[in-house]
Amino acid sequence: MRRSSIFIAILVIAMVISGPISIPVFATQGGPANPNANVTTAYKILHTNSTVSLSTIPPLSIKTDLPTYNQGDTVVMTGHVREVQNGTAVTLRVFNTLKNLISVAQLSPASDGSFTKTFLATGPLWKDAGNYTLIAQYGKYTQANATFHYNGGTGTTTITQAINATYPLQSGGQIYNIPYIIKGATVKSMDIFASKYALEITLSSATSDGSITVTLPREMIDAKIPPPPNPDANLTGTKVNTAELEDDKFLVTVGDKAVTQFSETKNQNVRILSIPFHTGDTKIDIMGTVIVPEFGPIAALVLAIAIVSIIAVSAKTGLRFMPKY
Repeated sequence: MRRSSIFIAILVIAMVISGPISIPVFATQGGPANPNANVTTAYKILHTNSTVSLSTIPPLSIKTDLPTYNQGDTVVMTGHVREVQNGTAVTLRVFNTLKNLISVAQLSPASDGSFTKTFLATGPLWKDAGNYTLIAQYGKYTQANATFHYNGGTGTTTITQAINATYPLQSGGQIYNIPYIIKGATVKSMDIFASKYALEITLSSATSDGSITVTLPREMIDAKIPPPPNPDANLTGTKVNTAELEDDKFLVTVGDKAVTQFSETKNQNVRILSIPFHTGDTKIDIMGTVIVPEFGPIAALVLAIAIVSIIAVSAKTGLRFMPKY
């Protein structure tokens, strides 16, 4: 009996040490999290492999952080190239409501294909009110468009400050550096709440209507459509590869009110969300179905050592956990 108990404890430690750093689990839709969701059927986070099929991603995509801008605003554009070609830059052009070219830029996408660019809606070329068009070109044949409304200006140069920064978020025994661009407020903190499958962003009280564009690593938080129920999964130890699951939309709330008018671009590694907020807002929650646990392998290792210690003490003192019949 003593040998089997010690063997079980050693097995627990081996599983903790050799197991993955982060284990995502699926949220229970419309109710509390399933306490058995990460037992035997736990989903592995793919730290080095893609977590989404490339076939589901368009060749080139772009989005703006807001549908409407005023004079002096910063237009935050995010995009993604599916197949990156060495030495090929993305060309961006902005046309006003009269179809006149008012801005041109070039930039190189990151290794995963993502890119971000900001434009200042100010100056003599930003006068006419109406719908503006942003065109992205990659290579000879790949093009994507996005439109936004501009409320018009006087032609003078005024600037509303935008903050481009990175927040070091610690969760699951590691640190995620989360890039973000925010207008109208500042970020006070970011926190993971595994029990709610949520990332909570706390803002300083917004002094004006604004937005935040935040880049979320899929290995930290993701939203997936759950697979069909498999009653045999717990018996067979079947594990689901998240790469085979279809992306779902994040549930986003601002000040505990659901927000549907947010934009997103994504690739196999990250999902980039642009979320609007209003004057006085202080909290944004982004809820998915897969999330890194709050406690990493160190906490689990401490638990395993505690179990071994208890077994060792019981073996010496004759302490029994189950009554002897």
